[in-house]
Amino acid sequence: MSAGRLALAGALGACALAAGVVAAPGAARALDFKLGDTPVYLDLTESLILDWNSFLDDPQIVADADKENIVDLRNRLNVRLRADWLTFGMRLDVAWFPNPPANPGQASQYRDDVRPEELFLTARLGDLTLTLGDDYLSFGRGLALSLRKFDELGFATSLRGVHAQWRGDWLKARVSAGLTNVVNVDTVEQKLVPDPNDLIVAARVEATPFEGLGVGVHAVDVERRHSDARDAIAGTLTGDDDTGPINSTRFLRSTVVGGNVELPSLAGGKLSIYAETDWLFGSEERVTASGNKAQDTDGFALYGQVQAFLEPLTILAEFKHYVRFELESTLHPDTASVQGITQQFSYIVPPTLERIDQRIAQNSDVTGGHLRVDYAVPGTGDSFFLSGAFFVDAPAANDTTLHVYGGFEHTGERGNRLLMQAGYRREEAPDDDLIRLRMIHFDLDVFQVLNEWADLQLHWSHEFRDTNIGAPSLQDTYIEGTSYVSLNLPPRWSLTAQVEYRTDVTTDDPLFLGGFVQYFFTPASFVRVFAGRSKGGLKCSGGVCRIFPNFEGVRLETTLRF
Repeated sequence: MSAGRLALAGALGACALAAGVVAAPGAARALDFKLGDTPVYLDLTESLILDWNSFLDDPQIVADADKENIVDLRNRLNVRLRADWLTFGMRLDVAWFPNPPANPGQASQYRDDVRPEELFLTARLGDLTLTLGDDYLSFGRGLALSLRKFDELGFATSLRGVHAQWRGDWLKARVSAGLTNVVNVDTVEQKLVPDPNDLIVAARVEATPFEGLGVGVHAVDVERRHSDARDAIAGTLTGDDDTGPINSTRFLRSTVVGGNVELPSLAGGKLSIYAETDWLFGSEERVTASGNKAQDTDGFALYGQVQAFLEPLTILAEFKHYVRFELESTLHPDTASVQGITQQFSYIVPPTLERIDQRIAQNSDVTGGHLRVDYAVPGTGDSFFLSGAFFVDAPAANDTTLHVYGGFEHTGERGNRLLMQAGYRREEAPDDDLIRLRMIHFDLDVFQVLNEWADLQLHWSHEFRDTNIGAPSLQDTYIEGTSYVSLNLPPRWSLTAQVEYRTDVTTDDPLFLGGFVQYFFTPASFVRVFAGRSKGGLKCSGGVCRIFPNFEGVRLETTLRF
């Protein structure tokens, strides 16, 4: 057996042993103990996903026979050890492909992998917190820096380095420096992606000089692959020292500086105001036959928000103006020419002013506003809302986007809930006499307690979509949607039937049927089995988007927490 296979077997064995400890009766007594007079707490979370792909949706694999009956396993063991003012954390990630595609073509990243992630040691010393290792951080509303998890999308980008935070009565400060670190084999694409290892140095100071006023300033410097500083540190610490041009480009650095002002409680708490502005200064070099030519990638961002609390009305107004405001990880030489995998990860997430699940083509060069009004019916659990947004230069230059939707929400006794929404979206390119998208959508969510041992949950979302109206050869009219019904039998069982559909020209079989069975050992530990088909496509959360493949087969998921 190779050394790599031995390491993989050892890692899987360690995870299985930890899972057994977590699930074992009486394990609580073994995980809380003392060193002298100091209480020590050991928290474990063991997560496993095992897929049998009856047919693997990967267009980079040429032959259908090579896509059949593919099995993959991903395991994550989270460890948290706390003793007084010290906390140690680590996540051990394992990916195993017992029968990867025999002829993967471009899909060459299906690889076994074992590595520690979220590795850190944190010391809390009064107002000062020091961390060595991985940490997540976000500045302001995410415009200057946003390194965090998107569990629903499978993304997680941390900064592996040194971090210092200080919190006083009216002043907070943070300084961080390190190399960017991503989930190398995620649950979506299932392919090995190397860490970008961009060097980031970031600092932010927040102050409340007097009650009712908050101000913050920050600076973020990203030293990219072809920066001398990045090469010296990443090349030495990680061995990632390939500094040859990528796609005839040398990526040097990007710097963001900016600040924000917040008035959280004006007019007796009836009004709040937030404003943030940031400048982006970027530099690259194009490699040409006549020499390297410098090119800048400068940008600018302005975001503002006003909220008014005028019972029974709540009003939210937002504005954004972004000009070439985009900051992503540098392409990696190992995967820059490989198709079918995520190659770049966003380091900033500017507010989109959109619904959290809205598909965003671009949010880096756009201007627009959003207004939402909520009306809470006095003396009831009912409310109505209306939301409207309009953007220019979206999704492309000189395009316009209009999205209006509204709905009704009822909250009843015992947590019963009803939410109904409907809306209209139009993305238009007037210069091309083209309507890129015309969409009418409906959404329904119901949660109903049946009795003390059963409750029912229903979700339905449906979209009528017309694309490329005005270009007959490209036009497509189709419907798309998702619905599921869950019968929950607390505290142990949950049963879900799911129906998804998409009838666009790219879909051979428009119906996706599947079902879940979930069993809870404890409120935080469960095993879940999915069987059937689920649709992929572009999925977004808060402006961060990625393409999901269709899934066809059986998926086993377990999470054990203690």
